[in-house]
Amino acid sequence: MSCVLDVAIVGAGCSGICMGIKLKQAKVNNFKIFEKSGGISGTWHDNTYPGAACDVPSHLYCYSFELNPEWSRVFSPQPEIKAYFEKCIEKYGIASHLQLQTEIVSAVFDGERALWQIHTASGEEILARFFVSAAGALTIPFLPDIKGIDDFTGSSFHSARWDHSCELENKNVAVVGSAASAVQIVPAIAEKVKKLYMFQRTANYILPRFDRAYSEEEKQKFRKSAWRMRLLRWRIYWFMEGRFKFFQRGSAENSKETYLALKNMKKYITDEELQKKLTPQYAMGCKRVLLSDDFYPALTRENVAVITPGIQHVTANEIVTEDEKKLPVDVIVFATGFQVDKFMNFDIVGLDGKKLQDVWQSRPISYFGITVSGFPNFFMLLGPNTGLGHNSIIFMIESQVNYILQCMKKLGKRKYIDVKEQAMKKHDEELHAHFAGTVWSDCKSWYQNSDGKIIALWPQGTVDYWKATRKPKFRNFVFK
Repeated sequence: MSCVLDVAIVGAGCSGICMGIKLKQAKVNNFKIFEKSGGISGTWHDNTYPGAACDVPSHLYCYSFELNPEWSRVFSPQPEIKAYFEKCIEKYGIASHLQLQTEIVSAVFDGERALWQIHTASGEEILARFFVSAAGALTIPFLPDIKGIDDFTGSSFHSARWDHSCELENKNVAVVGSAASAVQIVPAIAEKVKKLYMFQRTANYILPRFDRAYSEEEKQKFRKSAWRMRLLRWRIYWFMEGRFKFFQRGSAENSKETYLALKNMKKYITDEELQKKLTPQYAMGCKRVLLSDDFYPALTRENVAVITPGIQHVTANEIVTEDEKKLPVDVIVFATGFQVDKFMNFDIVGLDGKKLQDVWQSRPISYFGITVSGFPNFFMLLGPNTGLGHNSIIFMIESQVNYILQCMKKLGKRKYIDVKEQAMKKHDEELHAHFAGTVWSDCKSWYQNSDGKIIALWPQGTVDYWKATRKPKFRNFVFK
């Protein structure tokens, strides 16, 4: 018979690691973190494409309890971020709790025993009192359905599955997509390729990143005085939190940021036709606002072309556009994002055989993105409507971990804790009411589901989320 875990965590990204660390600090040692890949750090394990880096400043994109004086730049590159989380696993003794290359395929709650029965792809059964999903939303690559792609004889891959064996030197490369990943990939490969075609469906607002290296003198000061890092962290946090105002439709802050973004573009792009292609036709903030210092300069290179007509079909060695132009390509990189509506890519069954996929058939609904009614002792990290467009997601993760630990402690020796359906629905109504007056509903974006409902973002500031989740309202829960 399987031994019973106190807590089973799915996902060894930054949220799963944080959950594990805080469990250990709370003297809960009977837990495991299950990760389907062969490495840790989630998105920073998967996304190894050229130029991969964080768009949140380094000193804010780290745990509040584990500041890092060694960040090399204001915005950290992918290898450093992954190394940071690996160091956290080592320092806090999490390695022995990891079980890599273990894909979870189902989780069923046994109401009689108050245990989660969790099954892996290899047939293993895991029993756990609490089940925490830290699987994340940006994990399943989205690949567009393009006619003839199977006939292509060159190399093709998604940016989150980068093929490092593929040589790009002197090759004709197509980057399909022009958003967050493409903004980093294009400048990183433009100098080495023969020709680069960037296929853009929608223009993006891009602000300067103001990235730079930290000097050894600065890092030495951080090493000697932790308060300097703490002060810098809070300065960054409050600056970014203050920018939430520009998501309000018609606000002065939105007008100012729009002006600065277009000014930034025109600083580098002098060709009027290219300026027209790169000017968004929607309110700033409706789609993800991007940061880059080198994207626009890369687009001015003679070997780089911005292609706005869609792809009609692909042949063995060409992309044919909707305006019938034939572009010779050796490599196709899909920088096309993720299937953001798939929060949990495995079956989860709660009380009375209720399936989470059925509950979420129209759209995901939850209580603060952490719990779902009818699924006792089940918690989520970065669940529905907890993403951000303006600040560090790690702030949200730490708030959620603190909330979950309080729920676990409050349950004590009772069987299970379950949020009331009425409380969940009331929260959902209030949450979506806060989107009124924001720019997020003014255009189609990955923040929304197919019906236009915003499922990815938290509609207020992070301070509001912290206040709401600092102490659970246990009157909104059922204890058995």
